[in-house]
Amino acid sequence: MSTHGKVAIATVGSIIMDLAVSTPRVPHTGENILAHAFRKGPGGKGANAAAAAARLGAGSFLVGGVGDDEFGREELAFLRQLGVDTSGVSVRGDSSTGIAVILVDDNRENTILVVLGANAELTAEGVGRSLGRLWSRLDALMVNFEVPEPVVAGVIHAANEHGVPVVLDAGPPRQYLRDTWRRAQVVSPNRMETEHLVGHPVENEAQLLEAAREILDAGPQAVVIKRGREGSLICTREGTEAVPIIDIERVDTTGAGDAFTSALTVGIAEGMTLQQAVRFGTAAGAVAVSRFGTMPAMPTRDEVDALLAGATG
Repeated sequence: MSTHGKVAIATVGSIIMDLAVSTPRVPHTGENILAHAFRKGPGGKGANAAAAAARLGAGSFLVGGVGDDEFGREELAFLRQLGVDTSGVSVRGDSSTGIAVILVDDNRENTILVVLGANAELTAEGVGRSLGRLWSRLDALMVNFEVPEPVVAGVIHAANEHGVPVVLDAGPPRQYLRDTWRRAQVVSPNRMETEHLVGHPVENEAQLLEAAREILDAGPQAVVIKRGREGSLICTREGTEAVPIIDIERVDTTGAGDAFTSALTVGIAEGMTLQQAVRFGTAAGAVAVSRFGTMPAMPTRDEVDALLAGATG
């Protein structure tokens, strides 16, 4: 754990305004159906994770980009209200803030369309400058694939140079080269993202385990696969372990993976074992799915600790 008080975590990732529609089901091509409701709220895999880190008690720094527009100002205001340091977020007048159109069906599953906007304009050099003043303070770093590949590669390389552990949320699915991500200490994909990392279909549990080992062989110290209702799978060179979900009423699965990865990172930064950190992440993801929204649904430390205490009591 950090010697200067609470752990400090930097997140390099996307900042996206969520436009969510509750719908009976995802419409077919050319179909027009009546939806239940519409909600707008701040999100993005990077912003969600940074918000979760702050709510879980960490010093949270976000590096990313927004447009000089209403959505960008709303995102930054919400993040600052949660205690996230946004001084590493660039505001671009030549690009819009990213948006996501999220369809949540009656089975509480989501389908997402994303316009990256200013997130696509991030550069390795610019992100490097934003991180330059932070390296001596950081206990861990999170990065995801919702930013350009050179940014991901540059961040992981720089973190290795400074001895800061990296947790990579390997989403959303992207055809990024193994050299881009293989030096991350922990790689955490879901099933679909696992297929993209290994470059071939994964159709059953045996193939999923083989894929996890294939990712591990590329270089990371651990692979933590998020399997939704089936819990997560930890794969290290010492072996594999399945961690079940914490049963809770599911309302909206959007952002659950971001909460999981953030709590996993906080746990690692605090010196938890990998198994403890994954269990911590599992509880955070469970809290997130129990309510609507993305960033506003990120759990607090008290909520996660209470759920863990109830699950083990």
